[in-house]
Formats: sequence, structure tokens, C-alpha cells
Amino acid sequence: MSRILLIDDDADMLKLTERWFIKAGYETYTATSGEEALELLKSVIPDVILLDYAMPVMDGPATLKAIREDQRTKEIPVLFRTGKDDLGSSDEMEVLKPAGVVSKAEGKPVLLKAVEKVLG
Repeated sequence: MSRILLIDDDADMLKLTERWFIKAGYETYTATSGEEALELLKSVIPDVILLDYAMPVMDGPATLKAIREDQRTKEIPVLFRTGKDDLGSSDEMEVLKPAGVVSKAEGKPVLLKAVEKVLG
């Protein structure tokens, strides 16, 4: 069973997304902030991380940067999930190297397919 860490500051979106992945057979872990996710990653190493791009205090890019700086977590594939069209500069994306970006508007089938593709 693949493990997925879901990070989103929107509690309703987090619960909905978690239900989708549980029903699809994933073991899920959740965090409502970048800080909470980094703390959780000290004890859990997921197979993939689904990371909200826009969050208060520590946003998705800052969280991904911290994930990449840790030897234990730097190779975990991370998918950004966003409701925004503008994801920042392409230079930033090149440095952070997310495994992909999935719009929140895309819904369940596209999201599950994106995660399955990353997991191979």
C-alpha cells in the first residue's frame, strides 16, 4: 500500500482529498501547514506528497524547499495542488523540481491519475 502525505490549509479540501485516497487504497497522512508537514516527516516517509501551493505562513514552495534540503526526504516526489493559475516563475519551478502540478479544479480522476503516474 502506497503512503501519501496530503498538505492543505483548507480543512474541508483536506478531508475530501483524504477520503478519495483512502477509497483508492492509499495509506494517508495529513497536515494543515508546511510546519506541521515537516514535523510529521520526521517520523513518516511517504511515497508521494500532495502539497497545496498557496498556504499562509509557510507556503508550498517554502515547504518543498525544506523537504528538498533534508537528506531523508529530498527524493520524495511532490505534486503541487493549486487553485491558482499563476504558480510563480518557471525559474522557481526549475529549482524546486516538483513532480507535477494539479489544479484543484481538475477533481478526483485527474488527481488520482497524476499520483498513480508519479508512483509508476
